[in-house]
Amino acid sequence: MSIMIKNAEIISHSTNGRFNIYIENGKIIEITKNQKKAKVTKVIDANGYVIIPGIIDMHTHLRDPGFEYKETIETGLKAAIHGGVTTLGVMPNTKPSLDNLESLQYIEEKSQKTNLSKIIPIPAITKKREGKIINDLKKFSKYGYRFFSDDGDPVWDDEIMLKALQITKEFNGIIINHCEDKRFLGKEIFESLMVARDIELSKFSNSHVHIAHISTSNTLDLIKYAKIEDLKVSCEITFHHLLLEKEKNNTLKKINPPLPDKDTQKYLINNLDYIDIIVSDHAPHTLKEKNKDYENAPNGISGLDIFLPAIYTLSKKHKIDFKYLIEKTTYNPSKIFKLSKIGDIKEGYSADLVIFNPKEEWDKIIYSKGKNMPYKQLYGKVLLTMIDGKIKYNERGF
Repeated sequence: MSIMIKNAEIISHSTNGRFNIYIENGKIIEITKNQKKAKVTKVIDANGYVIIPGIIDMHTHLRDPGFEYKETIETGLKAAIHGGVTTLGVMPNTKPSLDNLESLQYIEEKSQKTNLSKIIPIPAITKKREGKIINDLKKFSKYGYRFFSDDGDPVWDDEIMLKALQITKEFNGIIINHCEDKRFLGKEIFESLMVARDIELSKFSNSHVHIAHISTSNTLDLIKYAKIEDLKVSCEITFHHLLLEKEKNNTLKKINPPLPDKDTQKYLINNLDYIDIIVSDHAPHTLKEKNKDYENAPNGISGLDIFLPAIYTLSKKHKIDFKYLIEKTTYNPSKIFKLSKIGDIKEGYSADLVIFNPKEEWDKIIYSKGKNMPYKQLYGKVLLTMIDGKIKYNERGF
């Protein structure tokens, strides 16, 4: 199918402004201000709307296998296209965990059958994510897996962390660590203590470590050091930590790491230049689970359905350039994780595109099974999500 998207107000790394986009065989073949005479199968008029590259969310939890009552591959990917997310990094804290090829193949096959957003399964660093026995990371790499994490838990053993970094260095892989020293929970160094260790191990091994969902000023200061020293260290933050503040006993806002106080949030926002990417850390739970007392309620906020509205709201609330935030959710993750031909609107790239109306409010529909979301009002609405030139979500009937 050949498609023309006309009058598109593009925001992306390589192309910005009003252009017509021509798509064939799932690829962007031409971006021009002129209208070609060649016939196209479908014309989409994007006049009055914004078009961005499909969002790349490298930190999500789809709960399948093992916790399908919270989320399935299908419901998670429906939430993703609703929020403008076309590629997802899927964390391994499932049951069984993604520490074997069978589990990885299972979610890949289910994803292909669902045929919505693309997924990037992230295998566990250690068996059962217990932090005791390292997985055969080199074997996983031969099947195309390059990123590894025990997310939900940290890799607490220094020797295992170093070994993982040394192995992944051989094939330019990335270790993603959930930095949390459980001995210091509730103290300001609970996160930064392990971040400091990971930076030192990355420096020693000359291997890439990616710090998951940073949340404290101390952590950010360490990241600054790593950037100044040009170390192979990258990091992410969730949009929840930039939009929400701590609220005692509100289980819908209970998340790990905890939400920041006002001063910390301001520091994180003022230093966004040092934070590489923004993620959702989509963590669906049932409302029955979230309605328990605060201590026993699970951590996590459902975020895929609202990704693009949340980013646009963040732009409005804190007066941050929207293009700057789009860069951190499209081009930057593609660059850091070396994802081919996605994350930009550029000739030759996959036609992973999102049409967005900044003048409407979020529709308050949640396709995810996880309704655990504290947001009451968000700005902006996804109208269309296209993946490899195929329309997967079409709210406006283009």
